[in-house]
Amino acid sequence: MTERPLSTWIDHLRGRLPVALGVALLGAVARLATPPPPARTADAIAGMLGDAIGGAVSPDDFVWEERGGFLSDALLGRRVLFLGVPRPPDGEPAAGAEPAAGAGPAPDERGAGPAAGAGPAAGAEPAAGVEPAAGAGPAPDGRGAADLYRARVRLTRSGRPVSLGGLRNLTGTPLGDDRNLVARGSRVAVTTSAFGVVQGVTLLDLGGGAPGPRPLGERLRAAIDGWLETGSADGASRTEIVFDTPPASARLDLVDEGLVMALGPEAVPAALNAGTGEVDTGGRDPFGARAHHLPRRAPSFLELAGPSAGRLLGPGAAAAVERLALAAGRAAAGVRAAPAAAYLTHGPAAPEPAPEGWPSLWPPSQVEPAIQPPLPGEGDWVLVAPSLPRVLPGVEGDPQRPASPFAATTVRPDPQREHVRVHLLAIDTRHVKFTLQAGFEAPRPTVGPHGTGQLPDAAALRGAIGLGVGARGPAAPPAGVGALGMVVGGRALVPPRDGAATIGVDLSGRPYFGAWPSGGDVARVPWALWQGPPAASPRDLRDGGGRRFPWALWQGPSLFEAVSPASPAPALPALAGPPAERAPAGAALSPGDGDDLVVERSALCMTDRGFVIHAWSGAADAAAMRAALERARCLAGVSLGRAPDPLGVAFLSRQADGGLVAERLAPEMSLAPPAHVAAASPGPFLYFESRSTDGPPAPDLSLPGERVGWAADGGAQPPPAWSPAAYAASAVHLGAQVRLHAFAPDRFLFRLRAGSREISPRTAPKLDAEVPADERARVMAAIGVGTGRRRGPRGLAVGGTVGLRFRGEGGLLLVRGGRVEIRPAGGVEIGPGVDATELPLTADDGRLRPEAREIGTMRRRSAACALDDGTLLVATTTFDSDEATTEALLDLGCARVVALDRGAHRNAFVHRAAGDPALQQAYEETALFAVGLAMPGRARRLTEAARP
Repeated sequence: MTERPLSTWIDHLRGRLPVALGVALLGAVARLATPPPPARTADAIAGMLGDAIGGAVSPDDFVWEERGGFLSDALLGRRVLFLGVPRPPDGEPAAGAEPAAGAGPAPDERGAGPAAGAGPAAGAEPAAGVEPAAGAGPAPDGRGAADLYRARVRLTRSGRPVSLGGLRNLTGTPLGDDRNLVARGSRVAVTTSAFGVVQGVTLLDLGGGAPGPRPLGERLRAAIDGWLETGSADGASRTEIVFDTPPASARLDLVDEGLVMALGPEAVPAALNAGTGEVDTGGRDPFGARAHHLPRRAPSFLELAGPSAGRLLGPGAAAAVERLALAAGRAAAGVRAAPAAAYLTHGPAAPEPAPEGWPSLWPPSQVEPAIQPPLPGEGDWVLVAPSLPRVLPGVEGDPQRPASPFAATTVRPDPQREHVRVHLLAIDTRHVKFTLQAGFEAPRPTVGPHGTGQLPDAAALRGAIGLGVGARGPAAPPAGVGALGMVVGGRALVPPRDGAATIGVDLSGRPYFGAWPSGGDVARVPWALWQGPPAASPRDLRDGGGRRFPWALWQGPSLFEAVSPASPAPALPALAGPPAERAPAGAALSPGDGDDLVVERSALCMTDRGFVIHAWSGAADAAAMRAALERARCLAGVSLGRAPDPLGVAFLSRQADGGLVAERLAPEMSLAPPAHVAAASPGPFLYFESRSTDGPPAPDLSLPGERVGWAADGGAQPPPAWSPAAYAASAVHLGAQVRLHAFAPDRFLFRLRAGSREISPRTAPKLDAEVPADERARVMAAIGVGTGRRRGPRGLAVGGTVGLRFRGEGGLLLVRGGRVEIRPAGGVEIGPGVDATELPLTADDGRLRPEAREIGTMRRRSAACALDDGTLLVATTTFDSDEATTEALLDLGCARVVALDRGAHRNAFVHRAAGDPALQQAYEETALFAVGLAMPGRARRLTEAARP
């Protein structure tokens, strides 16, 4: 009985012996066909590492981390850090890299590393979800743009490499060149260079630092995040050193006490103190070095679901897993009773008081409900009065000032789904200015350090708006390759992408909305602009280590544009008529990823009155958000993101002890809870401040001149009274007393009208001498420009009708869309509705021309110029030439000046409403009339920054 089972087993094995031999033979053939592992040489290991990233690695650009023992090195692999240069798109090798000080095979005291070898690496394949970073190309200075990588290399007992895995890109700066790799223990440091200078220094502690005690769930999430980022559950602690004036070079060394640096050609010493986290320069700090430690956080499981699936299963699985996670989160939220949004208010928002005949602009027009009957209060604006102090300074004594710059309402935009609600918050941009801030995690910069994610220490701080981080994880495009742009603090973390939905903010805090134009070609704006890829013109970008931008922008996933083919939306200065008559007939929202998901979403837009509206919903798809923006009469807007991004609005107030108190507009908003308001934000956000803390906001116009005492002149002002639009001052030039006048942009519509003494050839059409009847009551000023000579008169056009032929000589005062421009005469097309007159050009390109010094009769003379922001400056004095008035305007920053004299040498004048002498309906001289406008909000379309 005992032999029978044994014989059965023998028969069983004998019958399957051919199959076993065949499998063994195939395995042997496959093994023999596999290339042998690299030799035990530095060149061979560098080649293995280069193949893993699809690029090149120098034998001097890798260091081994500490050994983990024979079994660990053989089974799991020994970790290696290296600088890799991706291969350019054409497949040619990247430019060679300079040897990095302190890099190379590990020294003996850190564990003898493999010697070196040659040949291709066997089994050196990129980890799942890691792209080879091809396409980064050479750095702007012509060298290979390297990144810092980490990987595991399995080793034999003799130290020969077998295979490579666990590849991670630790820096990911495709436009930056990482160099000077140094390592000591668990710490590693590199410099990042671009445009010929060092943009920053990065210090990583791959031991993760000391995060402190955490709950088990938080530790688990932190471990998953650390594995995704660094290939180790410990993660990495990151400290970045930035420079106000970047040095041309930097050398690094790691010591027990911290990081030692030698900056610039003179090797200026500096050190990062490991204990305090501050940079010690020994009193000499020509580069303005400062350190910023990036906090480590534990992302939510929802944030980790997509990236984890992407790395393990590929990008396609990441989107599917994210959808499942969002659906599960939505279902769980539906089980819990969410608190309803309740606003503490002053009650219904009454229209802002305005003089008779003038429109009231605040609050926005009522939002027309899409569902009948509407809910109580649906679509009706109420002034938001959070429990924090929110009354504007000086409002108590001025009935024309609103009690709050914030108004809120709720709307149900989808008749098919009555449960979908969108909460709208209107922001009065006349009182509020905006600033962008980047998070310490997102966006991931293409070159240089991350953002700080911190709020400013400002008494005027009023609130913050969460911005989405866009695509993330392995499914997202690498930074700089299709990534959405962001410019903060004058530095482009990610260059703007053509056609992307954009929020721009200039130096004054004015927001702009729209699609970024192709090539960033935006002309004639009062702030500098990105003009193409950084590598396109390195010489132009070496202004303190790369282009510095005195403005900021953020690009979102999708764009809202109001569309009305029959009657396109007018420019903002045309605000005389009722806003309800100019509502857009339709709207378009560019498609984005996950538009069909019913999740938390938010958007930001501008209205036809120049105000900003924030739209938020706890559960809506993109179509519902589009419908809400359309009903709120938005002209242009940007989707701020969707779940799992933290979204919403929080009001902020600084207390007497210096701490911040936060209050979300709606409790269910996912923006960081109030307890975390003092902490840094991992993602980008938009914060807003009062434009003034102790009185009315500063005038929204340029009032240049340090020694010029500008003050509101004595004439009538367009409403509101708390914000004058016409200012005056006096200055002395060449011994003459010069009277200066400044007219704010967007507060006046200018109209050029022909004087009764202006000659008119028989064949010439009759030109209008008066402004339209509906504008006469709002004329605030009249500025004389003289009359033409009988022989050879200068050109004149009113409303697009040319009454006197243009000669193309001197300068041109052009009025287009109610805005004054000063141009050289000639080559300008006089289109419909355009006013223009030729005048003597007395200054050009900021320099006085000979025409300004031509001596004539002693009479009243005036000159004019237009500043970049649209402010019109007029100088008037009694003199025998135009030199005094022209010099006065040049001192105020004017680039091009014209004398207001059409040739007949008539006395100049500036008449003001409620002034002496009184305004006239028409004049003998041709005159420029200023028609007042009620002060609109300050938000603008991005296309309006490109006015020719």
